[in-house]
Amino acid sequence: MKTDEKALVVRQANQLIEASYKIPSVGEGRLIRLLIAQISPADEDFKTYRIAVADFARFFGLTGGSSYDLIKKAAEGLVSRTIKFERGKNWLYINWLSSAEYREGSGYVEISFDGKLKPFLLQLQTHWKHYALENIINFKSSYSIRIFELLKVEEFKADARGYFKRSFEYDELRNTLGIDKREYPLFADVRRYVVESSVREINANPDIKITQVDYPKTGRKVSHIVFHCEKAKQLQLDIDEPLPILEEVEGKQAHPEYIAELIAIGIDQQTAYRWKRKYGVARLREAIAYTKAMQKAGKIRDSITGFLARAVTDNIGASWVKEQKKQEEEKAKRDAVEKSKQDAENKKIEAERAERNGQQSRFNALSSAEQERIRTAYEESLKGFPLSAWNRAKKNNEQNPESVPSVRVSFLSFFEKFERGA
Repeated sequence: MKTDEKALVVRQANQLIEASYKIPSVGEGRLIRLLIAQISPADEDFKTYRIAVADFARFFGLTGGSSYDLIKKAAEGLVSRTIKFERGKNWLYINWLSSAEYREGSGYVEISFDGKLKPFLLQLQTHWKHYALENIINFKSSYSIRIFELLKVEEFKADARGYFKRSFEYDELRNTLGIDKREYPLFADVRRYVVESSVREINANPDIKITQVDYPKTGRKVSHIVFHCEKAKQLQLDIDEPLPILEEVEGKQAHPEYIAELIAIGIDQQTAYRWKRKYGVARLREAIAYTKAMQKAGKIRDSITGFLARAVTDNIGASWVKEQKKQEEEKAKRDAVEKSKQDAENKKIEAERAERNGQQSRFNALSSAEQERIRTAYEESLKGFPLSAWNRAKKNNEQNPESVPSVRVSFLSFFEKFERGA
């Protein structure tokens, strides 16, 4: 087992980082990353990895006799924990571990990865991300680790100032983090216990900084969560520590966003730039938007790169984008009409409320004898259910039965007619 925590690097395919899975305890989150950090970039197959209980405790600052129980519980949980890869109607479910074994007195746990994870952890060539294990050592929440990794995937898009952002659909983020409908059913709880707590922990490490989180709405509901981030300005190194070997993951060239998106989908860099010269930026953006929409809708059954290539060469995205824009404009018009109706209705309700308040004020200004005379006249005008409601109001509020909500509107309407008649 590698025991120098400063040399431990977690390397994962982006597809694994963005898969849907739940790791409910920080102990499981720490153990699986420590295991991944044992894999060498040159490894062609998984090994059986030994994790010393003492090293696990040292890495994560555990004290007392709880280390053994914690690593046992974490290993037990990971054996049954499922990762979900879903694309359209295609899906793949994999468990993190195939086995975990401890022999009394040995001081270590022997753990094996599920073989189906090889494409996501071994011989990584493209679309993968790495970070130093020490950057998450102090995280207390498994959500902090997941959100940190999800943001790292987009880090290569940072501009010259180091700024980048990542937007998640609200339901998409819940699904990716494995938050089911029963857990944190209210958005306010997700914001407090998942997002804000993760922001505090991520900002306490030296890798990236979250400068702002936005919560855009669609109608009255929060539909997206947008993280605004900055890359670390510099690495804080110990005086005697050798300079690290920096691995170039995303390529040396800073690509425009649309080129980076083409590359992320699977188009090689040379083809992406050739498309730009031949078809122009607008056409590429339209094709990318169309392809992503069809992928999300589960309508791409074969190769996504082949689908995208057809969208670019046949200019399919243009008519789709035009139709989308038309639908958005029509929706905006419908929303404007609906808002106008709602505003008119609210205005009417407010006017009626103001009128009732005025009626109530005029009635309250009358003498007690005059008020009682009007109450008697109102009661004499009633029969059936309205009379029963009035009688119940008198029982509930003998002094001012007209203030009871169930009869107030009817009484004030009678009082207005009584005023005009008087």
